[in-house]
Amino acid sequence: MRLLKIAGIVVGALVALVVIALVYVALFVDPNDYRDDIERLVQRETGRELDLAGELKLSVFPWLAIETGPARLGDAPGFGDEPFVSIQEARMSVRLWPLLRGKIEAGTVRLVGARIRLITDEQGRNNWDDLGAGGEPQAAPEPDRPGQMELPTIAGLEIVDSSLYIENRQENTRRSIRNFNLKTGALRSGRPFDLQTGFVFDQGDTLSLQVDLAARVTADLERNVHRLDAPQIQLLLTGGDFPAEGIPVEIRATTIDADVGQETHRLSGLGLTTTWRGEGFPDAGVPVSLSAGELNANLADQTMELTDVAMDVAGARLKGALSGTQILDAPSIRGPLELEPVSLREWLPKLGVALPETRDPEVLQRLSFSGQVALTERSAEVGDIVLKLDDTTAQGSVGVADFEDQALRFDLRVDRIDADRYLPPPVENEDGRPDEEGPVEIPVDMLRELNARGQLEVGEAIFAGLTFSKLRLGVDAAKGQVRFSPIEASMYGGTHRGTIGIDATGKAARVSLDNQVSGVDFAPLFRDLFETDRISGNGTAAIKLAGTGRTTDDLMKTLDGTVSFKVADGAVNGVDLWYEIRRARAVLRRQEVPARSGTPRTEFTALAGSGVMQNGVLKNDDLTVATQYLRIAGTGMVDLPNSELDYRLTAQVLRIPPEGADAEQMKELVDARIPVTITGSLTDPTVRPDIEGLVKGEVKQRLEKEREKLEDKVKDRLRDLFNR
Repeated sequence: MRLLKIAGIVVGALVALVVIALVYVALFVDPNDYRDDIERLVQRETGRELDLAGELKLSVFPWLAIETGPARLGDAPGFGDEPFVSIQEARMSVRLWPLLRGKIEAGTVRLVGARIRLITDEQGRNNWDDLGAGGEPQAAPEPDRPGQMELPTIAGLEIVDSSLYIENRQENTRRSIRNFNLKTGALRSGRPFDLQTGFVFDQGDTLSLQVDLAARVTADLERNVHRLDAPQIQLLLTGGDFPAEGIPVEIRATTIDADVGQETHRLSGLGLTTTWRGEGFPDAGVPVSLSAGELNANLADQTMELTDVAMDVAGARLKGALSGTQILDAPSIRGPLELEPVSLREWLPKLGVALPETRDPEVLQRLSFSGQVALTERSAEVGDIVLKLDDTTAQGSVGVADFEDQALRFDLRVDRIDADRYLPPPVENEDGRPDEEGPVEIPVDMLRELNARGQLEVGEAIFAGLTFSKLRLGVDAAKGQVRFSPIEASMYGGTHRGTIGIDATGKAARVSLDNQVSGVDFAPLFRDLFETDRISGNGTAAIKLAGTGRTTDDLMKTLDGTVSFKVADGAVNGVDLWYEIRRARAVLRRQEVPARSGTPRTEFTALAGSGVMQNGVLKNDDLTVATQYLRIAGTGMVDLPNSELDYRLTAQVLRIPPEGADAEQMKELVDARIPVTITGSLTDPTVRPDIEGLVKGEVKQRLEKEREKLEDKVKDRLRDLFNR
């Protein structure tokens, strides 16, 4: 007992001596007397100038505290005269009695007006490397052992009006954090404390982000496990293309947990809301919200799970879930996404998008989507797509195989679509007729950059007035070369096969066509394509053309290639060639013009021809037409750029139709070869039989025969005369 008593007296005496020494320091030592020494020491150790302009204050009991006024630390040589670090005020204190027992209880740490500048110059040097030079690497701290000093506690941390400026002169970038304020409750390991902070982050002149955060924080330093309860973040985005009043964003969560030792992280109850404003949006803005049930990330296993994701944009709701593997080394994210049915006619105006005027006002009523998303660092794909727009359903996959090359890949199957319903209604002239559309520019620049490969299958389709079924379209586009092949479809009772190639590597596009149709009913085809009932029949056609231009008009004027066609059992409506022959004969004979009976129509059993096209003009030297009463052949040309034709034909009369009051008189034309001209526009040609030319030809032939007979008689007389 005596020994313990002596030991207690000794310890008490030592404590008393320490207290007396501290009181002496507080009463008789002025830290300002050492200002110059401190500045010289920093100058010697760092090579930088330290300016302690403010008063230094020291207190001892019951707190051991140091307080300073304005101070600044100079920058490294070559980085200007601005200080590397400057402060307006700083204070730190530790409770004395617990410190004597080996326990640190710090008071509120306060820092006011801190300014830090981090600069990287044009040569890649920065202004902080010299501060960390020299010295041996520090060994990792040993694990806690019994008997070590307890972890410190801090009454609070307060940072007021501070900033950080970062400039990279090599990359010509500037970033800064300004108006930084931070305030916490008492900081003690494993005990929750309140946290409030706010600052403004500037990204050059393009972005300014104001951040305000509040949360209840628990930091368990012994276990390295941390938690945020009910974090709330308020953001305001301004600058650049953002509106002057900014874009507000609010982020909330129920909890955020991080087990740093186990490398597991969890976020629950995520909610984000914002209102997009700006040019093109409604005055009230577009409300956007995002929520998620839970996010779990295991960095050790490199896995993540995101559940119950839901995004709402002005009433359009997208929901799904995502899971990921190799999220640090080679992220691969997958999961289902679904867009709930939405009416585009109601939704688009909420985004400030004017509804396009369509030929069918009932379209754009319903849109829905579902699919499986797959994302990697280099690619993105949506598979198992079920996309429904009005009465059209599309299934398949769409993706970008390589972000760097923008390589689009697709494989889609569509049940039915009437694309013409979605086109703008035709513009009418003053006379009520549809206005002719001007030339369409070929998007050479876009085609040059296009990188796409895939195929599209459509069960039933209407495009540009044409009706197809079992349509199959393959696309292969890269480096300015675009090829649509194969193009296959059933149409108008027949089939279509072909390819279309576009070379967009030059200033103008080079377009080539190689298409064949067989067994096609031309009556509905021409009705849908040209809005005319003039042609009917069943047949085949082959078109192999190529042209160059920046617009469809330029392309039409440069078309070169070949065309061939055969049509059986058809008719040319609006033209009755036999009646025109009868009428021309009556006019020539000065007889009464026969009355027309029925609708003008020239039926034929066969129509065939082929030709060579140059600069959009088709030259046809072998046109043949066979009817029950006529055999027609001739040559001509079709000028596509000017929509005109000019044919010179010869119609041989095989026999006379029994109909007509002048049938007997017409028998004189049997075996006659009647010149026929067809001129005018493609949609309304003029047909003129040349009976007068026929008569003149017959008279010429008779005169020729009479001349030959006369010459023969003269020769016979002369022969008789000389033979005597």
